[in-house]
Amino acid sequence: MFYDSHAHMDLIDAAELSNKLKDSKDAGVLKIISCSTSFASNTKNILLAQNYAQIKAALGLYPLDILELTQLEIDKAFYFFNAEIIKPEIIAIGEVGLDFKYSAKEAEQEKQKIVFERFIKFSNEHKKPLIIHSRFAQRQVIEELEKHKAEKALLHSFTDSLKLMNRAKNNNYFVSVGLNILYNEEVQKNISNFPIENLLFETDSPIRTQGKKAYSSSILKIAQKTAELKNISIKDVEKQQGKNFIKLFGKTN
Repeated sequence: MFYDSHAHMDLIDAAELSNKLKDSKDAGVLKIISCSTSFASNTKNILLAQNYAQIKAALGLYPLDILELTQLEIDKAFYFFNAEIIKPEIIAIGEVGLDFKYSAKEAEQEKQKIVFERFIKFSNEHKKPLIIHSRFAQRQVIEELEKHKAEKALLHSFTDSLKLMNRAKNNNYFVSVGLNILYNEEVQKNISNFPIENLLFETDSPIRTQGKKAYSSSILKIAQKTAELKNISIKDVEKQQGKNFIKLFGKTN
């Protein structure tokens, strides 16, 4: 069986959801982690995880969304997270991190860092892994994780720099690769030279890739390409994915 370690199932139309879940199950995808970005998505992802055994929830706030929140709103969010994190259907903290593409001002970046530090401490306290966004801030994210001694982390779509990927690996973190492995030669090269023991798969569903909505059923394509690049069997890839997912997120019902 396979796993989608980073998706946004709350963004899939309710009329489509059951069919998309069936498609992914037919493709061998056992579990899908639905990451949260806002107040509304946190609530919706908890409900989805309670209603669909295939979905597990991650709680968090998107770094760009944080810029629109007051300190009181952020405090209220963490009060909510503390109350909800014990639920068995919640297995991670995400999507959290840093995004410097659309926040060039120092004050904006500092606000993101302060909240990210708070999420790292929250992760360590509750022994739940972080699922991390790092657009235009990959080095800074690694530095923050190291500085605050993050224990468990998955770096989402973290495949641009083999040097940084290996730095993540040396901290016992995981990185995830998405559908860009099918066409991006630099990503293919990096995955070829990165240990499969620290690799997970994701679709970021239903975010578009090359103009088309991605869905969790495409995890199989990522697995097949990984097997090809590493010259190993798809069964070996599948077996290692299971080990990696359980090592990071634990066994899930």
